[in-house]
Amino acid sequence: MIESWHVRETLRSRLGSSLVDEPGFSDPLSALLNSYASYKDTLPGLASRVEETLFNMLYNRLGPGMAVRMNDGSTRRIRTSELKDAADDVMGVLFENMKVYSVSYDALHAYMMETGSFSAMKTLYTRFAALMPPDERAFLIRIIRDSRPRAEWEEWLIPDQRDTVRTYGRSEDTE
Repeated sequence: MIESWHVRETLRSRLGSSLVDEPGFSDPLSALLNSYASYKDTLPGLASRVEETLFNMLYNRLGPGMAVRMNDGSTRRIRTSELKDAADDVMGVLFENMKVYSVSYDALHAYMMETGSFSAMKTLYTRFAALMPPDERAFLIRIIRDSRPRAEWEEWLIPDQRDTVRTYGRSEDTE
């Protein structure tokens, strides 16, 4: 079961504590994640509902200006273009709670390939690595390192995998 605090903590740095700590803020999102069932839902469909719910929640709480107070005291507008990444962060809470089975791996892998989800990449790398072929794992490492700032992956990318990745049968230094 995914509790509201998981979602709240995931969104805290993106939306600020004053907003996410409002009573009931993350309840609709955690309810959506808890309603997911692989036999009746698709991950892209759920991600779309999460993004829509997040937009509606923010609009209802913040109004059309969508201005939020951040933890450092500054105020900033939330752009609609940010909602896809925020929804992906929320989806990451679901991914981290998935059982490590081949059917979950297949669904998560297909979702990652279709959407380019960073949360799906992270979960595949950190939790489903045993199910990945070595060449695919090396390719995933390359994508993560090349597409995201170091601060987003340096805590969980295995140290011996940071400097060297296998590419087409040879070892290549990427630093």
